[in-house]
Amino acid sequence: MDMKTHFLETPRLKRGFTLAESVIALGILVVLITGFLAVFGPAAKTIKKTLSTDEASRLQATLEWELTTIREGREKQKYQGSSFRKAIEWIAQSEEPDQTILIYKYRALPGETRTDGTLEPAERELGLAGEDFIIQPMVRRLSDPLVEADLQVVEGRVFFVKLRQLVFKGEGLRVSEEPGTIVDPNDPGQDFATTPEAYPEAVVAFEAEYYNLPTTSYQFLTNVFEPDNFTRPIFSRNLAVTR
Repeated sequence: MDMKTHFLETPRLKRGFTLAESVIALGILVVLITGFLAVFGPAAKTIKKTLSTDEASRLQATLEWELTTIREGREKQKYQGSSFRKAIEWIAQSEEPDQTILIYKYRALPGETRTDGTLEPAERELGLAGEDFIIQPMVRRLSDPLVEADLQVVEGRVFFVKLRQLVFKGEGLRVSEEPGTIVDPNDPGQDFATTPEAYPEAVVAFEAEYYNLPTTSYQFLTNVFEPDNFTRPIFSRNLAVTR
C-alpha cells in the first residue's frame, strides 16, 4: 500500500494597516468631514431661517385676512358687515384674556361648513389628507364657542397675538402706551374703540406681537392662561387696516 504524506498548509496571515496608515486615513476623514460641514452647515441654517420666515409670513397673512373678513352669523350681525369695526374691536380687546386672538391650523372636513361659514373639524381617525380632511388655517378669539372643537383636532403649534395701536410720537410711529384704546394717531385723546365710525382717519396702524403657546390644551387656555405672563414674542410686525 502506497503511503502518501499529507502536509498541512499554514494559512497566510493577512497584512493589516500600520499605525502610520491609520493616522493618515483618519486625517483624510477629518478633512472630508470638515469640508462637508463648511459647505452644508450654512445651507442648513439658511433652510431653517427660510422655514421660520415662511411660517411668520403665514401667520401674518392669516391674521390680516381674518381682520378684513366678516363671517356669517354672529359677526355679520354684530359688526353690521363692517370689517373695519371688527378690526378696531379686535385690536382694542386683544390683551383681554378672554378675547385673546389665537392662530392655528386644524383638520377640517372638505365641503362641510358650520354656521359661521368655516369648515367642520374632522375626526383624527380620518387619515387621507386631501380626501378625508384638509389642513385649514384659522384665527379665532378665545371667547369663540367653536375654539374648543378646533383644538381637539389642531395640527402643529398654537400661537396667540397681542395687538396695539401705533401713534405718532416724536419723529415717527410708536406703540401706544394705552392698551385697549383706539385714538387719533396724530392727536391722542378721545378713545374711539367703541365708536369706530367716529374715528377720524381712514387707517389704523398697529403692532402685532406673536407668541407661541406651550400647549394646545383648551383647559390650559380657559383655566391657567394669562397673556400678561408672556413678554417675549417670537416675532412682531407692523400692520394696518383700512376702512
